[in-house]
Amino acid sequence: MAEKIKKNILLYAVICLPLAVFSGCVATSREMTDLRDDIEELRSQISSMNKNQADLSLKMDQVDQNMGALKEKLDDNKSRMSLLSKRMDDIHSSLSQRMDILSQQLSGAAPTITTPSEQYKLSYSDYSKGKYDLAIVGFRSFMERYPESELASNAQYYLADSYYNKNDYMSALREFSKIPQQYQGSEFLPSAKFKMAMCYAGLEKPSDARIIFEQIIKDYPQSPEAAQAKEKIRPDGAK
Repeated sequence: MAEKIKKNILLYAVICLPLAVFSGCVATSREMTDLRDDIEELRSQISSMNKNQADLSLKMDQVDQNMGALKEKLDDNKSRMSLLSKRMDDIHSSLSQRMDILSQQLSGAAPTITTPSEQYKLSYSDYSKGKYDLAIVGFRSFMERYPESELASNAQYYLADSYYNKNDYMSALREFSKIPQQYQGSEFLPSAKFKMAMCYAGLEKPSDARIIFEQIIKDYPQSPEAAQAKEKIRPDGAK
């Protein structure tokens, strides 16, 4: 378009100037001035069109960039929706499996999971994935069915810790307290006592928490829990 206007200017000049001469009429100063003004106006229009064309090109580039960013966001949302769908399927499958197990237990039928280690592994898998409600159901069922299992103290600890991770400090305290009462030889004993103190702290009972922290320091001086207990009872430590 700009090239076409330029050609028109040249054509205009070529036609008008000879006409002025060959017609026998000498162009006046005013006519020459008007002709130059017309040419300058045309040049200005060409410049403006070139600028508008550059602006339009820039805007088109920005539109392309925005479309690319939008496409990336849509692809990301599709990926997230797919992941969410898979997680929902996993939860549904896990819940269905547990409901089948509980139904079989209530009806007296032989459960699908027949060994203590299988049920323990399933419940621990829920615990490790942060599915604490499912873990609580699984570990509690395990404790009821296999109270004499060598994994019983482990199950009791993770049952209590599932409540703790849900910030249900009262239930967690009740379950943690069963470990020193029933499983004196458990490897989880120092940790269970430390969590008991933390439950008291969560229940805003700092005096009770401090008593247990001091017991841990005395009874298990070389344990990691003793070092943590010392930090907790420092004047500037968390209570």
